[in-house]
Amino acid sequence: MNPSAWTAAAVIGALGLALIVSTFNPGQRAARANSFARSVGLEIPDSLRAVITERVALRHRSGAIGMIVGIATSAFLLSMDPASSENFASPFLLIGGAFAGLAIGVTFSAARAAAPIDPDAVKYARTNAVALDDYVAPLERTGGRVVVGLAVVTLIAALVVGAPVSGILVALAALGVAALLVFEIAGRRIVSRSQPAQSPSDLAWDDAVRASVLRDMITAPIILGADAVVVAGGALVTRLLAGSDFANGAILMAVIVAAIALAVAAITSRPQRYFLRRLWPEVTGA
Repeated sequence: MNPSAWTAAAVIGALGLALIVSTFNPGQRAARANSFARSVGLEIPDSLRAVITERVALRHRSGAIGMIVGIATSAFLLSMDPASSENFASPFLLIGGAFAGLAIGVTFSAARAAAPIDPDAVKYARTNAVALDDYVAPLERTGGRVVVGLAVVTLIAALVVGAPVSGILVALAALGVAALLVFEIAGRRIVSRSQPAQSPSDLAWDDAVRASVLRDMITAPIILGADAVVVAGGALVTRLLAGSDFANGAILMAVIVAAIALAVAAITSRPQRYFLRRLWPEVTGA
């Protein structure tokens, strides 16, 4: 792999290991649970603190393990193809593999660490069924579909005009489609699971954890799709404009502007509290 790819792999791997270790530290576990509570706009009741702390830690740990497995797998595949591993796009595949692994990791975590329920206690349940749209904001949900669709279209366009298409680009697009399918299929299975609860607070917190897992899952196709669009756009420019520095710069600038716009939109719309506005409007005052 080229130096940039090795650097990306080393940094992401180190961050993943540090995160795994931190999930066993009581102080950091408590801090992450409190930070999560602030982000979703809910207070952790004493009766649920141990459960919420464990579920937040499990989500981070599973995501970090998946991220390390994802980047290790990507690095292994690149090492099997020296030509592709030296390609400028190899860091994109490593980053994409890391996010794909993270999404798979948090998907597995969603099936564990449910709150214990007293069999003799009165059960609380909502009257209406919930759907995937109740947990993930349109900005993220639609954004994932649009970005992956744009990646596929850009890849096809590159192939049609005879642009140089590497195996990395095909892998990025394929992983983006696969990650989106995982979100759409596994996400619906997560949402359809029962939610045993003894109080509205129990149910609201289960919704909060569900929403955080689903938002982690949709991040993978967004990152992979964006990576594929950048690489495919570069291939198109190389073919149509003979690698014009201006055109390449314009593509990079467009991507940066789009990323900044999405970041600003995400910060102002608070998508981490979207589930509250949909399912618990009395909490937000909506």
